[in-house]
Amino acid sequence: MSQTETRTEMTLETARFVTSARAAALLATLTPAHLTDDALLTTLDALRTQVSADEAAALVTQARLRLRAREKFLDADRLFFTADALEQATHADPAAHRAAQLARMAPPGPVLDLGCGIGGDALALARHRPVIAFERDPARAHLARANVAALGLADRIEVRSDDWTAALAAGRLPTAAAAFIDPARRRGGRRLMRLADLEPGPAWLDRVAARVPVVAVKVMPGIDDAEIPAECGVEFVGHAGQCKEAVLWYGDAPGTRRAAIHVDGAWHTLSASGAHPPVGPLAAGMTLHEPHPAAIRAGAFAELGAQLSAHLFDPQIAYLVSSTRATHPLVQSFVIDWVAPFSLKQLNRHLRAENIGRLELKKRGFPLEPEQLRARLTLAPGGAAAVVFFTRQGDQRLMLVGRRLQPAAEKVTSEEVEHV
Repeated sequence: MSQTETRTEMTLETARFVTSARAAALLATLTPAHLTDDALLTTLDALRTQVSADEAAALVTQARLRLRAREKFLDADRLFFTADALEQATHADPAAHRAAQLARMAPPGPVLDLGCGIGGDALALARHRPVIAFERDPARAHLARANVAALGLADRIEVRSDDWTAALAAGRLPTAAAAFIDPARRRGGRRLMRLADLEPGPAWLDRVAARVPVVAVKVMPGIDDAEIPAECGVEFVGHAGQCKEAVLWYGDAPGTRRAAIHVDGAWHTLSASGAHPPVGPLAAGMTLHEPHPAAIRAGAFAELGAQLSAHLFDPQIAYLVSSTRATHPLVQSFVIDWVAPFSLKQLNRHLRAENIGRLELKKRGFPLEPEQLRARLTLAPGGAAAVVFFTRQGDQRLMLVGRRLQPAAEKVTSEEVEHV
């Protein structure tokens, strides 16, 4: 969580109220049915008979945030949030993975969580090490303490309502074996894309790294490779089919690049060697493999291809193809039944001939959005399922029609990610 935001969502007074016993009793009465848009006014009116209008609004907001937080936290119904803090919070799975890795890398000693927000990462870190957490926003610090208490971790986590940059400048930052930092990646509602724009910025990160043996810094997954500090390793984290974040690891081997990807309850790691995948032919009958975006982002493409005995059909397109029906947890695999130069007329003729009625559309290196083309495709009601890939090989635009080799437990998102 970030210690730096341009606005304060919640006052300390409101934070104290929503964490009170009185608020707990009222929150326990609010079900999802009370929180729908249609029921909201009735719910607020009922609450206002027992608390002030502002307190009623705070209760409804908190209850709605808990519903949203279920996507990230197993214990969401026991925790407290602000909207911005929840948005920036790490999902429990990547947080647990990072905490375990940090504990493995660091020497004995406590961990600093610098800018802890409502304490989500601190809760994960405390499963491995004692944690000293800093949060300069008083309301968020109060919520973090309440969350620590709710999970029975008060003996493992100390939350300090303090600006860690001020503490560092004044020599008050405690000695620690490791630190975790999640800088603010938004300003005025706008997503920040450069490391130099984060708050706190690179100079503060370097100062922490000079004092603490191992430092993990959560940054945007689209960070420019040129901005990654030379003294860091970098890990691209995949979860729910997406590349969710990048982590700069101070204390790791400089220049190390890897992907850590969560699939079906397990973590898989790919380390990048810097090698380029081989380039070869593309033909019907081959298996096409769509790598997880985190594997592509890490540059671990060659390693993945080697495990699949697969090659690229174009050096700039992030699809692998193989002559065998190999599968791998870090790819979605498809049997390619048909390959042709791009032509909607020819594609429709093929779809009719094969009685295709349901289509999944994907693209790499293709100028048009697939959904722009969907309305122009002719499908057979009740027909078979297929996948159409719009891509290119060299300067030639191609369309491939295939089918999934195995059911997709976790579909890779169809983002436009090219291998460069």
